[in-house]
Amino acid sequence: MNGINARVGARIRLYRRAKKLTLIQLSAMIHKSKATLSKYETGDIAIDVETLYDIAAALDIRICLLYTSPSPRDPKT
Repeated sequence: MNGINARVGARIRLYRRAKKLTLIQLSAMIHKSKATLSKYETGDIAIDVETLYDIAAALDIRICLLYTSPSPRDPKT
């Protein structure tokens, strides 16, 4: 597991849960399997830039929120 992959994955999970989406729902929105999305969230596999943009769009957030440090305005898990 790569540190950046784990951090980005944790942010994806944070925002997915804040939007009250399941793995299945978000995976369908980005046209990836549930297993692949789960691996993104755990940092087991690297995420390509295009998919990162797709996830940000599906979550209706700016892409930078997926790779920047947490801020006080981040949704709570």
